[in-house]
Amino acid sequence: MSLEKGKISDFQLSTLIIAFIFGASVILTPGKGAGHDAWIAVVLGLMEGLLIAWIFIALASQFKNKTIVEINSLVYGKVLGNCISVLFIWYLFHLGALVLNNYARFLQLELYPATPKTISLILIMLVCASTVGRGIEVLARCSLVLVTLIISLAIIDTLLVIPHINLNNLMPILDVPTGKLLWASHGTAIFPFGDTVAFLMVLAFVNKPGKGGSAVFRGLLIAGFVLIIIVARNAAVLGQMAETYSYPSYIFAQVIDVADVLTRVEVVIAINLITMGFFKISVVFYGTVLGLAQVFNLQSYRPIIIPVGILMVILALTNVGNAIEMFDFADRGYPIYTVPFQIGIPLITLLVAKIRKLPQTEGGKV
Repeated sequence: MSLEKGKISDFQLSTLIIAFIFGASVILTPGKGAGHDAWIAVVLGLMEGLLIAWIFIALASQFKNKTIVEINSLVYGKVLGNCISVLFIWYLFHLGALVLNNYARFLQLELYPATPKTISLILIMLVCASTVGRGIEVLARCSLVLVTLIISLAIIDTLLVIPHINLNNLMPILDVPTGKLLWASHGTAIFPFGDTVAFLMVLAFVNKPGKGGSAVFRGLLIAGFVLIIIVARNAAVLGQMAETYSYPSYIFAQVIDVADVLTRVEVVIAINLITMGFFKISVVFYGTVLGLAQVFNLQSYRPIIIPVGILMVILALTNVGNAIEMFDFADRGYPIYTVPFQIGIPLITLLVAKIRKLPQTEGGKV
């Protein structure tokens, strides 16, 4: 019996991918460390991210209508497969806590300094938990409207700030050391593009499984193109200061001033940022509870939504002590920490399945 009855279209999958990628990359700007060449780091990171996506898409395509938990059980056997699945679920759970912490800290530093961080975490988690309880189909439908709005606003913001753009801030091109550029591009590939490996818990519910791969690539390319524009725009407007700001996309919005009438639009930008964060947290939260329900053979994942949500909030509160530790982990630790989950598990599982010539059909079933 399937734990998820909902189905999503390939177009909805693409919009959900876009929202997921925007989910934290607009807060922690990708390409950090490459200076004014950050946009080049995003281009290179997108290329590596597409390669990562090709690996997990190939795995999902070989085992249609199966989540990574079900695939692991078929490839490795029940016991070993569940152990590997628990590791993958931990990655999703930890990622959710990290993004949750990022947004709560953003709210505390930029918008509501007097509001305790715990309150922000609980409020965000309640919204995400409510959506996850309604299933993947509701989440995908929300993305259709909100992603269109976010991209439209990004275009409008860019047009409004044209008078402040100085292309000299992007010069000279390829001025940073090659090692720093490659590290920044790898960091971008891992975060945010590589995090889309979380959709190994979602691809099983695409109503046309054969189109799931193209939908993922389409979402990655659109989101990557928009991020390249955003990163280049921020650098062109803010200059060298773009590298020093914790939230350059938010600071950038403070520059917008149209005839002293249209000002303070950073508040609108902040709302948009939080909206995208909701999608990323919800997707990994959904993957966590669905994965746990499959590992432990539960009848439904909904009874564990609240307990897992509480644990995610606790981890978000205790995982990193301050903003410096958070940014340091994002720049140095995360690009290494996630490689086994984003590349290792899907690639090894795919190779083992090929060697064992899986899936093998028996009686019409995998």
